[in-house]
Amino acid sequence: MGQCAIAAGRDTTLNAAEEILRAGGNAFDAAVASTFTMFASEPCMASAGAGGFAMCHSRERGTHLLDFFTQTPISKEVQGTMDFHPIEVDFGTEKEIFHVGKASIAVPGVIAGIFEIHERYGTLPLSELVQHAKSAAQGVIVDDFGEIDLGLLQEIFRLEPEVKDIFFKDDRIKKKGDVMVYPHLSDFMDFLVAEGVRGFYAGDVGELVSKQISDGGGFLTRRDFEEYRVRWSHPMSLPYRGGNLLLPNGPSLGGAILALLDRQSVVEDAPLAQVLLHVKEELHETGGVAADMAKRLPELSFNTQGTGSATKGTSHFSIMDDSGNSIGLTISIGEGSGYFIPGTDMQMNNMLGETYLLPGGAHSWEADRRLNSMMTPIMLQDHEHNIRYVGGSGGAGRIPYVLFQVLEAIYGHDLPLMEATLFPRMHWHDGVLHYEEGADIRGALLDRVHKEWNEHSLFFGGVHSVMRGRDGHLEAAGDPRRFGVATTIQR
Repeated sequence: MGQCAIAAGRDTTLNAAEEILRAGGNAFDAAVASTFTMFASEPCMASAGAGGFAMCHSRERGTHLLDFFTQTPISKEVQGTMDFHPIEVDFGTEKEIFHVGKASIAVPGVIAGIFEIHERYGTLPLSELVQHAKSAAQGVIVDDFGEIDLGLLQEIFRLEPEVKDIFFKDDRIKKKGDVMVYPHLSDFMDFLVAEGVRGFYAGDVGELVSKQISDGGGFLTRRDFEEYRVRWSHPMSLPYRGGNLLLPNGPSLGGAILALLDRQSVVEDAPLAQVLLHVKEELHETGGVAADMAKRLPELSFNTQGTGSATKGTSHFSIMDDSGNSIGLTISIGEGSGYFIPGTDMQMNNMLGETYLLPGGAHSWEADRRLNSMMTPIMLQDHEHNIRYVGGSGGAGRIPYVLFQVLEAIYGHDLPLMEATLFPRMHWHDGVLHYEEGADIRGALLDRVHKEWNEHSLFFGGVHSVMRGRDGHLEAAGDPRRFGVATTIQR
């Protein structure tokens, strides 16, 4: 008998992983099944048009980071009129303008990433790993967080009439308790099993999608799909409170930001509120992260690699199995482009549409490069190379900041995982210190505006994580701020 642990953003996503683990699969098999299922259970964050990162630890192969994030087009040439238009999204605390349409789409990486994980680490056949997604396609009940997300992004979903019945009921966006049915997703899963990763990028899907995007005012061509490749790398290894924190290198900026938070807060013993402000306003928002990493932590060899930045529409899950295998996977479609791949019910990303993150304005991204991201799947390893913690978060630019606060609650304050997840957080936004009731705001500048929150909110991210406690037993916590779920199982 052994123990496994899962933390995820939705019950349906978690159930996919649990089914595979109970069927004898490993953590990576469970991650493949969960990712496919997210296409139905979390359509505002995940789809075949998404990209992301996975921190993977195998007892046989060690720890590696898989970058399957989105790639900018090879060329900036557009045939005809560019399909690129603004959508305003009201997040409650802020309103932001994003751009959608075919010219907002970057090359998706998630299908290549799933197949790479399965080929390298998987033990069960892919035909078995798609079964939960095929079942979910027959009906996923909208939950609390799903209602929030669908409500925020409803104008984007409305752009494609072919998927109206999936996301709308009587011309209103579906709400909690309504059911989303995906009429084409099951057949798409069968296509992937039969045709593999090549069928998506170099076969029928890549040919159709690239033609429709190119002919319809977008940048992507057939060559963009055919030349997309995932990237394996060694994570940055940072000494942290008696262990080693394993962090993503570029094109994730999150790992570097988390390392700088640790350096100033733990090593240099500065007040956390002060450190959060300095790193965010003086380094992150000014583009100074790479230079400060080279100055303070040159041994980590941080390499940005990417261009621009993409941050929204993000979800994460963490899994540990009873053989010591672990994976933390973070995925995003941005807000979505409004273009769905015909015959799949899958929306493409709008990673080129977050123009406020491009200093040179719309379309100032560099061609044929990964986009930078704030996604930050992490692990903590002890000196025997065993993984003690796996975590990650949604929450766009807040991700590394909230992750660091959870780590400090666990390993700085010695709290159990769930208590650490609930520990009061703070975050600087537009010069204002937002903090949850009970947060330690010593070091905050008195001339700045402070706002106290007396309830948990998705404003402060959603850290879904698993860990092995000092007694050897596994713990799992889904962050209630983003309606997360978690479980441990015996098998």
